[in-house]
Formats: sequence, C-alpha cells, structure tokens
Amino acid sequence: MKKITMLLVLGAAFAAAGHAGTYTARQDVECPLVSSGQLAEAVQQAGRTTGLDLPKDMVLRTELRCTADGKRFLYAFRASIEKQLADGEQLRWASVADLTAYGSAAGSAALLRQVRFTVRDLVRQEP
Repeated sequence: MKKITMLLVLGAAFAAAGHAGTYTARQDVECPLVSSGQLAEAVQQAGRTTGLDLPKDMVLRTELRCTADGKRFLYAFRASIEKQLADGEQLRWASVADLTAYGSAAGSAALLRQVRFTVRDLVRQEP
C-alpha cells in the first residue's frame, strides 16, 4: 500500500511539473537594440521563473518600443495578461492584469533584465 501511495504522489508531482509554465505569448517589437527572439527568450525565462501557468483562453501579450537617445535607448515595455471572452457571437480579448515599464538602457542586457522584472511583477499581480 505504501508503494502505491508513493507512486500516486510522484505521478501527481510529475504531472504538475509538466504542466507548470505553460502559456501562449504574443509579442510586438520595435527596438533596434533587441531582436524578437531575445525578447521571447526573456519573457519565457521570466515565465519559467514564476511558474506562470495560464489556461488556453488566456495569453501573455508584450510590446517593446525603444528609440536611440545618444548612447542610450529610451524604452517602453508593456506586458499584459489577457483573457478571451465571448460576447454573443463575437470573441474579444480583455485585460486581466497590465503593467508598463519605462526607462533607459545602454545595452540589450540591461533592457532584457528590465523585461524579466516587469513580467515577474505582472505575474505576481495576476488574480
């Protein structure tokens, strides 16, 4: 009986571990400092760190905009968790949690670090 109980507990733990961190991410990037692949990796890393697990009708949406200002880049990064709702026959996305970060960065590493911090803060406020 002990072996069966232990197997059930381990099976549940593996099932939960396999499911944790699943979500759909959509992004929009207009920044010469960061590629869309780098942004996607930073968002995925923050999602793994926080254990973000969203149902299929929810999405993590990110937008990054930046412009050069001398040797630094001014940026605006917006992240939101949205849920798909049905209004009769129409489907629409409604924001559940939203967070925007503004600042300046000299390089892509600093900017991607801020992206990770913003996504983690967003996940913490998600109901």
